Formats: sequence, structure tokens, C-alpha cells
Amino acid sequence: MNLLIVDDHEIVRDGLSMIMQQAYCIDEERKASNGYEAIGISETFPADLVLLDISMPGGLDGLETLEKMRKLLPKSKIVIFSMFEDIGFQRKAYLTGADGYLIKQLKRDEMIRSIDEILANRKVFNKIVFKQNDRPETEEILELPISKREKEVFVLTVMGYTLKEISERLGITPKTVDNHRYKIGEKLETQKRRDWVELAKVYHIL
Repeated sequence: MNLLIVDDHEIVRDGLSMIMQQAYCIDEERKASNGYEAIGISETFPADLVLLDISMPGGLDGLETLEKMRKLLPKSKIVIFSMFEDIGFQRKAYLTGADGYLIKQLKRDEMIRSIDEILANRKVFNKIVFKQNDRPETEEILELPISKREKEVFVLTVMGYTLKEISERLGITPKTVDNHRYKIGEKLETQKRRDWVELAKVYHIL
């Protein structure tokens, strides 16, 4: 099996590589630290399985990368591997062509079982994703009234990340993070983190 791992953190790439090498027979492996690198590799490397982070710096996030890679690798299994359990992200990944959506907090055995399912041509997502996808188009899906970038900042804030940590994680300045937080607070009509946590639960983000 040819494997491509895409994540902006070297320790995550190396950890996934070790787990996959132990669990599967890997013929060739490539690693990329951002979406542009992943797309470049995909033009010449026929990956059978791609593990793709959803949040990466550099101007091209995981969902945008997924859309482009799906055209280059129509038969490959592409799996989003993310810290975000948000149903909205999962649904978008499903509709964009992902074969699965795995949370980084998964234990090793759970991860391998999920990948086994995906390699056996079964989709692995939260069941709510499929229920939402089957709803009539006229029925509105519950989503926060914020942009994609604001949602990333919102989720990381709710998870307890500091201003500096969010800045480093998303590849933006602390001032930009602060501006996003202010705009989120205006849209949600509260700047209190505890209120954001409750909203995250209501919108199935936590």
C-alpha cells in the first residue's frame, strides 16, 4: 500500500507513520506539511491511502486540499484526521469526497479498526453526518453563524487553547486571532468562553 500523510506537525506525521508501518504493509510512503506539498506529491505519487489534517497553515486548508486531491486521486482512500469533532466539518468532508473522518484523540486500536473499515470500502463518519445528508434540502442544518476561519478559532478557544497557541496552530498573527474572537463574540452576542462552550455543545461541536 502506498501511503501519504499530510499534517503541519512533524511529530504527528512521524507518529502516524510509525503506527501505519506497524499495522500495515507499506510499500512506499510520502509526507507533506501543507496542502500545496500534498497536491504536488499527488501529481506523481499514486497513494492508496491519504491521511489528511483539516487545519493547516499556508493558505490551503484540509477541505480545500481534499477537493483538489480527489480530482488527482479519484480511486484513493482519503481520510481526514483532525482534532475537530465538529459535525459541520465532518459533513463538508463527506460531501467533498472524503472516505472517513477520524479524530486525533482516538486510541491506536480504534484508529486501525476505522482505517480497516475504510479500506474495505465503508465510509467512517459520525452517524449524524449521514442523517443530515438524507434530510430534504429545504430543511436547515444547525450551524453557527460564523465563517470557516472563525469556526476554527472558536473551536480552539473552546478547547482551551491560548491566543498564542491558536496563532501558531492556524499560522496567523495573535492580533488576527483576537480580531476573529471579537467578531465571533459579536455574532454570538457573548464574549464569555463558558457561553461559547455551551453553544459548542448545542451545535454538536464538542
